[in-house]
Amino acid sequence: MKRIILFLMTVLTVVFMQVPFFGTAEAAWVAVVPIDINVDKVERSSDFNSYYWDIMIEKFPYPDYELLDDDKVAAVVPEEGLKTYDKATLQNIAEKVDADIVVAMRLDEINERPLTFRREATLETFMKGEFAGYNRLTDKFFHNKLYHKGEIEEVLTLRTDWQQRVFASELKRYLNRTMEVKKEKTKF
Repeated sequence: MKRIILFLMTVLTVVFMQVPFFGTAEAAWVAVVPIDINVDKVERSSDFNSYYWDIMIEKFPYPDYELLDDDKVAAVVPEEGLKTYDKATLQNIAEKVDADIVVAMRLDEINERPLTFRREATLETFMKGEFAGYNRLTDKFFHNKLYHKGEIEEVLTLRTDWQQRVFASELKRYLNRTMEVKKEKTKF
């Protein structure tokens, strides 16, 4: 009898561990506008396109977020791309595709030039673009001009892709600002 009760308790424990006690939250729908890259001033445009999508998949994991189909989002974006990255434009896209979060980015220029009068061989790096994100759930809009200028020793570029690293860090920072939830003010 003890074995039967112990077996039933084990089965019930496993069942209760699998079934949530409270309702589960619905995933937020995310519309990712394809990145607009100026191919004349960005050498590796296909690389940055793949970096962009990899970061989006990483920042919007499945159970919490659901990425909308690329074709569905691309159908509401004009063929020449977004003219402005303002709140009204992103709200319009969110309404057309029924998305909770809309993210758009443009990459205008990435270049590097050697700095010759240094002790070590150094590269000056420059990245320019624009990012906009709209969270319909919190009505939060974030817009920023991407303008990154820095220096890196040329030796360090042999082991790492500095352009990808800078691009990824800037994009992740902007995405975090888009996804922030409004903090409730408490009155005491």
